[in-house]
Amino acid sequence: MGLEGFRLELTSLGDDTCRPQYRERLQEFLFGLPLDEETRRRAEINPLRVLDDKRPEVREMTSDAPLMLDNLSDTAQAHFDEVRAHLDALGVPYVVNPRMVRGLDYYTKTTFEFVHDGLGAQSGIGGGGRYDGLMEQLGGQPLSGIGFGLGVDRTILALAAEGKTAATPARCEVYGIPMGDAAKAALVPVAHHLRTAGIRVDLAYGGRGLKGAMKAADKSGAVVALVLGDRELEAGEIVVKDLRNGEQETVPLAEVVARVGEAVDRA
Repeated sequence: MGLEGFRLELTSLGDDTCRPQYRERLQEFLFGLPLDEETRRRAEINPLRVLDDKRPEVREMTSDAPLMLDNLSDTAQAHFDEVRAHLDALGVPYVVNPRMVRGLDYYTKTTFEFVHDGLGAQSGIGGGGRYDGLMEQLGGQPLSGIGFGLGVDRTILALAAEGKTAATPARCEVYGIPMGDAAKAALVPVAHHLRTAGIRVDLAYGGRGLKGAMKAADKSGAVVALVLGDRELEAGEIVVKDLRNGEQETVPLAEVVARVGEAVDRA
């Protein structure tokens, strides 16, 4: 959409290996403060929300409050480090905000928000996070989940603040299919470089098999599918398949961005 004046803020809210202990420690700290009755009730129900209070007097009282980032378990810390490592590898700038919270207790681990200072106090234009265990709480399978919300009105206002208008919707042009964790780690930067070149890219997630991933590629409307497995990765190659006619070729991994760009231009 061309929006530039935003920043990504990031934190981790831990998980069930450290969140309960942190909650007790935070409540112990908060109950020692001269909080008003409403804020004390909030501390009893969801103490994290007190850290998000915008009133200067409350922010001053909680400036020394224990933070979740300082109380992560080894597993939660390792997960947060991995998320940051991926962002660093892609060159995505972000700011760690240890006081970022969510109003719902089912959020776990990664939490993020996109902020635009051109909107004044209501600066958040979108955000979300991960929620392991929510599906199980609702009676379903024990599956992980991640989601986000985008404030369409705030995004339009942010574009207006930069003197821009909303871009037209665009379909997917390239669909990447990694076969295995090593292939996924190699394909994510490829997708990033293609996007930087102005090519719209999506990836197959969830470890689905080749047949299911190819069906998803066809449904995406992409022109080209990129298939990368351990054998191709070892040879430094990648399979480029033209989804319009079914023809495919194996090209050097280092040349894939240029080759795919040519194929998309011909579409």
